[in-house]
Amino acid sequence: TTTTTTTRHQMIGNNNDNSNNNKTNIAVVWFRDHALRIHDNLALVNAIHDKRYHRAPMLDNNNPRYDDTCQSSIVPVFLWEQKECGESMVLEKTGGTAKDVFVINALHSLNVTLDGNLSVGIVDATQHDDTVTATARELTEICHRAHANEVYFLKSHREQEDGMIEMKLRENGIVPVSFGGSFSLIDYTQHMVPWKDIVLEHPWRSPLIPFVEYVKRIMDEMPKQVLGVPTELDRYLVDLSRQELSSIVSKPCTINDLKTKVGRTMGGTNWGKSISKSWPATEEDAMKALSSFLDSLKDDQEIPVERDDDTVVVAKRTHLASRLSPYLARGFISPGQVYQSIKDLGDDNDVDSFLRRLCWRDYTYAAVQLYPKVLHGEPIRNGYEEVQHGIPMEDDERQRRFKCWKEGRTGFPLIDAGMRQLAKEGWMPQKVRLACSTFFVEGLGLSWKDGMQHFADYLVDFDESINSNMWQNAGCVGLDPYYVGMNYKRRMYWDSSGDYVRRWCPELGKLPNSVEIDDAGKTSKVVDCLYEPWMSPTNVLEKAGVVLGKTYPNRVCNDRETRSIFFSRLRDMRSKWPATKIDAQKRDLVNLGSAVGSVGLFTPRALQVREAAYSANK
Repeated sequence: TTTTTTTRHQMIGNNNDNSNNNKTNIAVVWFRDHALRIHDNLALVNAIHDKRYHRAPMLDNNNPRYDDTCQSSIVPVFLWEQKECGESMVLEKTGGTAKDVFVINALHSLNVTLDGNLSVGIVDATQHDDTVTATARELTEICHRAHANEVYFLKSHREQEDGMIEMKLRENGIVPVSFGGSFSLIDYTQHMVPWKDIVLEHPWRSPLIPFVEYVKRIMDEMPKQVLGVPTELDRYLVDLSRQELSSIVSKPCTINDLKTKVGRTMGGTNWGKSISKSWPATEEDAMKALSSFLDSLKDDQEIPVERDDDTVVVAKRTHLASRLSPYLARGFISPGQVYQSIKDLGDDNDVDSFLRRLCWRDYTYAAVQLYPKVLHGEPIRNGYEEVQHGIPMEDDERQRRFKCWKEGRTGFPLIDAGMRQLAKEGWMPQKVRLACSTFFVEGLGLSWKDGMQHFADYLVDFDESINSNMWQNAGCVGLDPYYVGMNYKRRMYWDSSGDYVRRWCPELGKLPNSVEIDDAGKTSKVVDCLYEPWMSPTNVLEKAGVVLGKTYPNRVCNDRETRSIFFSRLRDMRSKWPATKIDAQKRDLVNLGSAVGSVGLFTPRALQVREAAYSANK
């Protein structure tokens, strides 16, 4: 794979460019919030390599020459984006996001690894045309101050923005040297996904399932090389004093400056403390998390859990909840390394299930490559504009439902458990995220865009590609709304013991998992007391000390009625579509790019209407 900006190979030692007449002995390495690692970092490794092996103008056989005088050549920088927060580094009212807290801690550990030589600067997008322009300008000025003319970095999933930054750097006389595929299994800037072939593989035209198999085949055929930590890294770092560190960037700040602002509200609440406590942010911690998860796939594993009173109890790990996602999102560990480590465990149902989840991550990046406007909130499926704001209700009622959901007081135990964990740890298992997002849209009748923004603020592992795709699917406007209609009132297969709900909703802890009751003298039925406490007999609730409406909230609304209204509005809207918007099987026609055109994709049965309704619009 080659970079998009220079003719160079990513494999070390294969650079055949001998036109280095104008190159200096110094290069800027731009660390970004999706790639805060030293190991398996192509940008860092290549920056060191290109400065170690210099090309003289006339070298016989094009052989590299080792420059033994090169003692200082790499200037590492990180740019903190300041958006919509005035003169402050973050929005002072809230103290930033959960992701911000983790990034600050990650920068601290990265700076320690770099012997204190990481320059941190503020990019003030509020004072410039846009973030792209401000970033390119700042990188140019950094290069001028450092006497460098190259910037090495790992590309993000925002391909268009990265391309514009590279273009502006070139216009300013700076050479961008970028590398893709740092956050995904496959570099989708270089790999064209055959979407039509993938979709046609599945009988329901669901893109997700065959895409996962597609990625697995590629990974089997071309395993990804994982690079180690560059040897003698400290030898190639520019050794800067504190004054010199601050002079490299236009608007300098220290990591300690950021720590005083991030995770603290204007009123002084230090909400970031619990996030930092739950997620230690070093590359070593990422490797420990991976090792722990690998062990859990071999045996049932118990993990220590700290309570609010600082006591530690032992709890079972939620099935297949690796807790690797924050480290993957911030690039402490590469998905290729995780994939290969887990695959090496051999054939096993759990191993295969988790590999599929890693491929599902890639699915969101491939989708963003196809639909870049997804990151700006533009739906993939057109024609659903009428329901983008949820079902009709008074503003006060909408706000009440939203508040109950955010605080974990909906009266639906699985949802409340997930939202309480999110508030405290900035995280929840994948299945719970799907349940909470589905409930938000279908059960509460609220706009998927509002839920998407809340997750963006509260998720420590926030990834805009993953988050936007998940919420669009919950809102029925994504590429594959596979989980529409998910039953959030039934026990998940991984919580058969009820440990998850009992941990996060301790007021329900004494309820039995289920009881058998007579159904009006007809037949007996089993009630899941823990997941549907409102169905439990009064004597069972009393024995467990549960008083609905007092010790545990009543249901925030009649979710069955809300879901009925939600899907009825969708069906009514689709019934008015012209026949050209659906295929013969009543599936939405979705554009898969100019080279493919529109293809009928999986559409949940709950959204489909009778043929007669469509025929009237032909």
